[in-house]
Amino acid sequence: MKDSLTIVIGGIQGEGIVSTGVDLIKILSRLGYYGFGSRRFSSRIKGGNTNIQVTISTRKITAVEDKIDIILALDKDTIACYREELKEDGIILYDNLLTIEETENAEALPMTEIAKRKGSPIMKTTAALAFLGKVLDIPSEILGNFLDNRFGHKGEKIQSDNMAVLEEALIYEEGIHERIRKSLASPMKKISRPVMIGNEAIALGALMAGCRFMAAYPITPASEIMEFLGAVFPKYGGSMLQVEDEIAAINMAMGAGYAGVRSMTATSGPGISLMTEGIGMAGMAEIPVVIVDCQRVGPSTGMPTKHEQSDLFTLYYGGHGDYPAIILTPSTVEECFEDTGRAFNLAEKYQCPVILVSDLMLSLSPQTIDPLDYEKIKIDRGSLLKEKDLESIVDGKYKRFTLTEEGISPRSIPGMKNGIHHVTNVEHTENGLPTEDSEIRKQMMEKRFRKMELLKKENTLKVIENDSDFLFIAIGSTFGVLKEAVEASGNKVDFGSIRMLKPLPAEELSCTFEKYKKIIVIENNFSQQLTAILKEKIGKSDKIEAFTKYDGTPFTITEIIEKIGGMEA
Repeated sequence: MKDSLTIVIGGIQGEGIVSTGVDLIKILSRLGYYGFGSRRFSSRIKGGNTNIQVTISTRKITAVEDKIDIILALDKDTIACYREELKEDGIILYDNLLTIEETENAEALPMTEIAKRKGSPIMKTTAALAFLGKVLDIPSEILGNFLDNRFGHKGEKIQSDNMAVLEEALIYEEGIHERIRKSLASPMKKISRPVMIGNEAIALGALMAGCRFMAAYPITPASEIMEFLGAVFPKYGGSMLQVEDEIAAINMAMGAGYAGVRSMTATSGPGISLMTEGIGMAGMAEIPVVIVDCQRVGPSTGMPTKHEQSDLFTLYYGGHGDYPAIILTPSTVEECFEDTGRAFNLAEKYQCPVILVSDLMLSLSPQTIDPLDYEKIKIDRGSLLKEKDLESIVDGKYKRFTLTEEGISPRSIPGMKNGIHHVTNVEHTENGLPTEDSEIRKQMMEKRFRKMELLKKENTLKVIENDSDFLFIAIGSTFGVLKEAVEASGNKVDFGSIRMLKPLPAEELSCTFEKYKKIIVIENNFSQQLTAILKEKIGKSDKIEAFTKYDGTPFTITEIIEKIGGMEA
């Protein structure tokens, strides 16, 4: 028995291939195992090859393994793509309608045949899941109960046909012999665990943080956030609007934030380009709003379904003029949940735009997580005035942009008695009235940036120490691959992630970096964007070096292990 297994399920896009992999992770997570899935898909609704690589383990994992134990193929392309990664004792399970080169480690199974006979050809993925269950020794009643619930909402006909396909596949014995069985060792604890993608965690975090308005335009890989909130908001008095473009999205979200509603939008690189002017306005008018950027390959349309981390320069330096903004960079699904809650608090406390940065792998990779800690979501609305606070203010003396020592002015919601105020996107006085006075401009600019000083002192660097002279740093999903690589290499280097990119905790980072001979920044872009920001803000250019990848695919565990070995040599 093995402690972990890696399986690729592949076939024609649009036929439920990815859902089959997610179902497998969910079934095994209910039995106490951990799973992690990496999707490979193209920018089309249907047609062409798609697949999902799934690693199942008795321990918590944060990336898929490189080498494959089982290829389950519903088309020839899946075999061609992954045959070279198959382990020596690996097996290929394929639909018997396919004609492939004969090999000892391949077994033909009647997936489509059973689906046609008992239901519909599209139900071949149900047969495929059943055969995987037999190979992995998943109890048939567990499979049955899961799929019965899975298809229950789709109508009696679809549910009964899928169950008939499942039962037929489960009693099929020809070819299911001992040679192809791949049993997993028992999990450490036989408890059911949740399965989520980063986008679902972001959406849930937003809901629990009190967000009740979202405006967005669909875009890969961010759309699941709006889909999730669009489904649940009506139950909680919220609204999600699918708007005509990203310009409308940021302006609507900003308008809701101005009106006192916790609001957000979510997009990817092309959308960020269109939102830039609106984000700058939120900075000038000191309006709280949360923007999620799920990065993908650019520039322009780039490769919209591929992985990259190349929006950092745009986010960090983007926009004209100077204005305060906060950038959070979670690296796990759990951090996506927690940092989204934190984003709304920061937006209202510091009265500025807050950008939560994800990437395609973190946004879309289904994985088993430990139960989320809901206690970590606390609502702090900052310096938000109540009606009793405004009772003593008369004759229009309320100053929305009052100059304060910490730079944070008391905020009132439009419509509150004695709280009327003027808001504009040009420079303004304490009353919000437009001005071109140079001294007021200087005071207002300094006030807005004074707010960020408190944040620079927060501890946002996460480091796991292994008594090494080398520190590897990553953000987003790359941190999960880094973690697996360091552990697989025998914990020979220290590693960590940065959870807030702007304002960068330069003093904290500088003190930490001083301990090491070399800091290696692992990032998926060509221009060494995170590395360049760290060098600019911290210095120590002789210590900091980049390890980059920019072909549209995430780092593999092996690639980082080899880099670790090279550092030691």
